[in-house]
Amino acid sequence: MKLPLLLSAIITSIILFSCIKHEVIPAPEHKATLKAYFSGNINNSTTEFTENVNGYAGAATQSKIVLPSGQTSSVIYLFEMKSTTPGQNAKIQVGLGSLTWDQANSTGPDLTTFNNFFNSHSSPNYSNNGTSGFYVSYTDNAGVIWSSRDNSIHPKSVNFSSISQESDPNGDYSKFTCTFSCYVYSNAAIPDSMSISNGQVKGWFQR
Repeated sequence: MKLPLLLSAIITSIILFSCIKHEVIPAPEHKATLKAYFSGNINNSTTEFTENVNGYAGAATQSKIVLPSGQTSSVIYLFEMKSTTPGQNAKIQVGLGSLTWDQANSTGPDLTTFNNFFNSHSSPNYSNNGTSGFYVSYTDNAGVIWSSRDNSIHPKSVNFSSISQESDPNGDYSKFTCTFSCYVYSNAAIPDSMSISNGQVKGWFQR
């Protein structure tokens, strides 16, 4: 092959190679590891809700009271295990509140405040609806709601452990294991009560 032809072939090869588009594979998106589980002795009957069994799954929500700038807004963090399977109406919910902030500065507590709140409330007091502490609500299969009370005459206990924070593109999470025992009361006109002992919820609160 003559030299000009050889140079032409080399140049053509370089041009063709440089025009090849290389696929850029993005790094895998981090996803928080969130585990949900409940077990306990409810009214002397062992009860378990296991993730992905009978349609059960965990979900974190919030109950906010947002006030105008200059006033204190508050949020109660909630975690619930419930089923999407028809006929599986029983569910458990735990809540912890309330964390306060000024709406003038942000739309909610920042991450540092969020973490500090849970790390400093590992053994909270019971509080109706979680307004200033812990509460638990159990819905039986008939749809009757049973909730803890801060003034219950029966012994009650609660402890949060294994508290850890993790984040992903969908949010910030405070993961926990919550163990508790208490009496819960129905929302009927004449309330009845029953016990939950050795209750354990593994879940998370979300900012």
